[in-house]
Amino acid sequence: MRRLAALLSVLALLLPSPAFAGGFDTYVTKVTGVQPAMPGVRAVATSNGEQITVTNAGATPLIIEGYQHDQYLKVSSAGVWQNKLSPAVYLNKEATIGAIPNDANASKPPVWVKLNSTDHAQWHDHRIHWMGVAEPPVVQKDPKHAHLINDWRIPVVYGAQAGAITGTLSYRPGSHLGSYVTYGAIGLGVMVILGLQILILRRRRQTVTAG
Repeated sequence: MRRLAALLSVLALLLPSPAFAGGFDTYVTKVTGVQPAMPGVRAVATSNGEQITVTNAGATPLIIEGYQHDQYLKVSSAGVWQNKLSPAVYLNKEATIGAIPNDANASKPPVWVKLNSTDHAQWHDHRIHWMGVAEPPVVQKDPKHAHLINDWRIPVVYGAQAGAITGTLSYRPGSHLGSYVTYGAIGLGVMVILGLQILILRRRRQTVTAG
């Protein structure tokens, strides 16, 4: 029986978890544009809202504001800089809201630290994904249909021109097919292992009897 338990443990590790098998509802993030249009500036985001990437191919600096309208990132064709005093530096390190050190201050003049020499910045932004522990009220009321949760915006400044990166956060009902396939694979694996274990026990009994 110990061998059976070990085999089951290995099987559980090899098979995908039902929680990630497509059986849960999803939130979809999408960038709709940069308003107003800015030469060389474009933005894309992963559909799950984990990351957003903003590119500025021009020499005019693009300032990306943090959560308190402070200067968070500066992007241009010469590179990417981060204001180390912006609270967003620390808030964006984790998927959930983390701690902010005492020396972070949105009201102080920015202290820029160069991160790289590329023309694009990539970061996790809490404004573009669902942050609630519970489902939104519209989803709780009608979880079987797609819904627009909200329109989001990230304020930016291009030279002296104020604007924003805009997008949407939507709810899309998940498919339960993945869960069925996963549970079916687990059940089949258990049946195979039990069959092998029974076969081994029978052969042992036959050997003992013959002896």
